[in-house]
Amino acid sequence: MVFEFAMRNFTFNSICFLCLTFSFYSCIEETDGVNEELYMGVSAARWDVGKSANFLLAADQFPALELELVYMEGYEPSDKMLESLVEFLEKYTFKPEGIHLLLKEIPAMNKETYTTEEIATIENDYRESYNEGNTISVFLLVVDGDFEKNEEDSFTIGAAYRNTSLVLFGSQIEKNSGGIRRPSKSNLETTVVLHEMGHLLGLVNVGSEMVEPHEDESYDHHCDNEDCLMYWAIETNSFFNYMQDAVPSLDSNCEQDLRANGGK
Repeated sequence: MVFEFAMRNFTFNSICFLCLTFSFYSCIEETDGVNEELYMGVSAARWDVGKSANFLLAADQFPALELELVYMEGYEPSDKMLESLVEFLEKYTFKPEGIHLLLKEIPAMNKETYTTEEIATIENDYRESYNEGNTISVFLLVVDGDFEKNEEDSFTIGAAYRNTSLVLFGSQIEKNSGGIRRPSKSNLETTVVLHEMGHLLGLVNVGSEMVEPHEDESYDHHCDNEDCLMYWAIETNSFFNYMQDAVPSLDSNCEQDLRANGGK
């Protein structure tokens, strides 16, 4: 989900939509010819989704990547999700100086729902890692409640909401995993986080330009290939039948887009 919130009435809406409904910095202005400093620190983590795609993919500006994962008590990510996320980044990004994972537990807030503003505030309070030196930072937050804008027949499991920020809604992952016709918890959270990371890397057509047209005409920023990780059905109730027991992968068009924007 790319958090623009044109919420569709799907039973399993939103594993992806691109920017939260408060304002972000979407432009970079040059000041007295100084460029590098504008890519560092807190201000460089307040841009729209996709604006840092090339920085995340290529090694020119940032040859190292730090992934700061902050989760609320009781919602620690599975080993499979952590390993798959690092492997995904190693496969598609050029980071010769390494990909480093920081894992931190924070107190549960015991809230049923979280607004966009509350998600941003939690990040502001707990995020410690920002772009510095040769390292670009990505922040992943796992909360213990649902998204405030959920409806009876549509709900959000995860979202990319800033250029280097992701959120997963742990309670929805628990409610919709395991049991009959449901993926395992590790497969569900892995699929969600890789899908959202794909948006940070600029897929589809939101920071990494398409080499060949493959954006779904009806579902912006999603691939038109039903076998691709970036396919729109991952955000609907069709997801359960579509995914089955395997985590989808990127198709050749999405991979080509990443390579064209500096990735592997």
